Amino acid sequence: MPTAKVILDPTLASAAGPYYTLFPLEPTASTSDWIQADSKHLRPKTQTLKEWLSLIADNATSGGNILMVGHGNDRGLHLYVGDTANAVFLEAEILDAIRFNLEGTRTDASAQETLKMKAGPFSELKALVRKVQAMALDRVDVRACNTGQKAVPMSQLQVFFNCNTFCAPKLLDSFGEIKYGRINSDPGFWQEWLKKHKNVTIKGVSPDRFALSRDFTGGVNPQALAESKKAITDWADYYLPPSSVFTGDNQLLYHGLTDLKSSLIFAGEAGFRTQLAEAYKGKEPSRKLDATKSPLPSPDQLP
Repeated sequence: MPTAKVILDPTLASAAGPYYTLFPLEPTASTSDWIQADSKHLRPKTQTLKEWLSLIADNATSGGNILMVGHGNDRGLHLYVGDTANAVFLEAEILDAIRFNLEGTRTDASAQETLKMKAGPFSELKALVRKVQAMALDRVDVRACNTGQKAVPMSQLQVFFNCNTFCAPKLLDSFGEIKYGRINSDPGFWQEWLKKHKNVTIKGVSPDRFALSRDFTGGVNPQALAESKKAITDWADYYLPPSSVFTGDNQLLYHGLTDLKSSLIFAGEAGFRTQLAEAYKGKEPSRKLDATKSPLPSPDQLP
C-alpha cells in the first residue's frame, strides 16, 4: 500500500487533519486500492502555488505520492500563481502557458503576460516546477471540488506534476463531523427524531440502529441518532475506510462526495471510487480548437 505525503489547505486543515488521523486510508478510483496518508500532515500557511510546490520538493521522495486537500473547480486548482492580488489560479490556460514555456514553444514574455508575473518570480516558479517534475512522482491524489469533471484539465494537471497518475473527484468534496449527540435507545425519542428529519437511512436493527439524515440546508450538515456504541462502530465500518484508530468514543468524522442535493457518498462506499477520475502519463485526451469560440494562438504559443 503506497504512503502519501499529505498537504492540507489552511481553510480545510481543521476538518481534514483530524479526519485523516482517525481514518488514514484514502480510496483510489480502482475497486480495492488504498493510499496510506502519512501521519505528519503538511500545513501550508497560504494557497500559493509557490508554497505548495516548495512543500512537495522539500518533503516528498522521488517516485513517491502526494495527497493534496484543497479547493478546485472543473478547470483546475485554487492555487494562486504569482501575486494573489492578480487572482490567477492553476487552471487550464495557465497550465498550458507553463507547459509550453517549459517545452520551449512559448516565450518567457508571452507566458509572463498570461501569468501576470514579472521575470524574477516567473524564473523562480519555473525552477520549482522543474524540481517537482524531476521527482517523477507516482501518484498525485487531489481532493478538491469538481476537479475531476473534465478530461483535459485533469490531463494538464498530470503533465504539470509529471506524475504517473493524477486523481481528483467529479463531485463536491466535503469533510466534517456527523453529530449524533448522546446515545439514545428510547423508542419514543426515536419516533420523534425520525419524524423531524428528512432523507434518513438506517443502518442496523434494534438495539443497534444508526440513523443518518443527509441534510444539505446551508451546505453539508449530516445529522444522526445512535442507539448504541456498537451502532456507531458498525456504521463507521460500513461507510468509512478501515481504521484501527476509531473506537466509537471519538468524534465521528467523515469524508464524502456530494451533489448538495440528495447524495452524500462516504469514503468507505464503493460509489465514492466511481466518482473519482484519473489521468495517466502518456495518455492525453485529444484537444480540438473551436475557432468560433476561442481565439487562435499566437505563433509563439504553437508547439
